[in-house]
Amino acid sequence: MIGAHVNKICPSCGGALEDGKATIPFVVSKNIVIVVKNVPAEICMDCHEPFVMGKATDQVLALLKHLKSLKSEVSVVTYSAKQYANILSH
Repeated sequence: MIGAHVNKICPSCGGALEDGKATIPFVVSKNIVIVVKNVPAEICMDCHEPFVMGKATDQVLALLKHLKSLKSEVSVVTYSAKQYANILSH
């Protein structure tokens, strides 16, 4: 059936995945930690592991690269594709 809901399964525990927003910490080097809030992700309803997909993955990676270059030990940012459009295009 076209357009039918497909059950998405967590690759970590086998639980059901649902679309949502996650706060994800990234340890990008020995001395740099970046926390990105409100990242669109598929989140496991059992183990709560977030999985970032598609365009959001590329945007988060570009954002991490930019923030790492600032050499701040800890950064906490809120994900917004529109807000970071200028940073991500460079």
